[in-house]
Amino acid sequence: MQSWQTTYLGLRELPREISTFKLQSFFTYSRTERELINARRGNAHKLGLALHIGFLRLSGRLLNSVRIVPAMLWQHLGNEIGIATPELSSLRALYGRGRTLFDHQQLACEVLGFQWMTEHQRRALVRTLRDEVARCADRDQLLVFARLWLYRTKILILRDRDIRVLVTATLGQLEEETAKTIATAVPPELLVRWRDAMAALRPDGQTQQSWLWAAPAKHSTKQIGEVFERIELLYALNVHKHLDDLSGLIVRRYARRLASRPTSVGARIKEPARTVEVACFLRHCLFTATDQAILMVQRRVADLWRTVAAGVTGTVNWADLYKTLLAELVGLVAQGG
Repeated sequence: MQSWQTTYLGLRELPREISTFKLQSFFTYSRTERELINARRGNAHKLGLALHIGFLRLSGRLLNSVRIVPAMLWQHLGNEIGIATPELSSLRALYGRGRTLFDHQQLACEVLGFQWMTEHQRRALVRTLRDEVARCADRDQLLVFARLWLYRTKILILRDRDIRVLVTATLGQLEEETAKTIATAVPPELLVRWRDAMAALRPDGQTQQSWLWAAPAKHSTKQIGEVFERIELLYALNVHKHLDDLSGLIVRRYARRLASRPTSVGARIKEPARTVEVACFLRHCLFTATDQAILMVQRRVADLWRTVAAGVTGTVNWADLYKTLLAELVGLVAQGG
């Protein structure tokens, strides 16, 4: 299935607008499907079954909506199966008996190979979600992934609420497993130090959590010195000695989740989420600060190089000059700017 097709997965009713290309993609029928459609009595029942087959192929769900069916779709279906079509009609007007609607839904499932989810298949989906969480922990993306898995497995797509329950349970399990990994790798007293360090106030009145997350505005020696100060703090907390086994995706997810809240709110988060967020936040800040320091030093050296090169008129040893500039820069950083 291509990416443009996933847009319709899980729809409960027909889209208000659908292009001719997509009509031909979803509401064009194979020989077997045409034979099944033509076996129905009356044009209304033929149209109804054709509509259900196309919608199931489009969305992976059964069509229960009673809203008006677009005239463009009726015209397309009429051309496909060679019968006259109404200008305006809804499912409620199309079916006089609820039993006929149910029969058409069942026939659509049979011809396309779809079935209701069994308990065995539900457990298989949970296992698949657990594997996917290691690569993507975003709830909305996991929801799309679950719909796609159900469609490819020929299982009728569940309601969004039911899928979200499975996604939430999977993420909760990931959080518990991550918390156990952290508790095993990091001594309890160090975890307490990490939590206390987050809420500690700096001389300017901001918390260390906000200070660690803030991005440097430029690559001046003062800003470079501040980035090195962050790295020194994180090294003093021994962040670099732990949690090497955590994936970058998990570290980034929980770090951003904590950073999106005020410090006062984060302090009220219950365990084990609080420990997971704090540990991942500090680990992510160490990675980020290290990368920032390297990039800022490179840019500062380039600036100094251009400044000096512009003022040189004679022949110089550029390698020695570069080493001298770099030594001076390191000295400035060590002195705090």
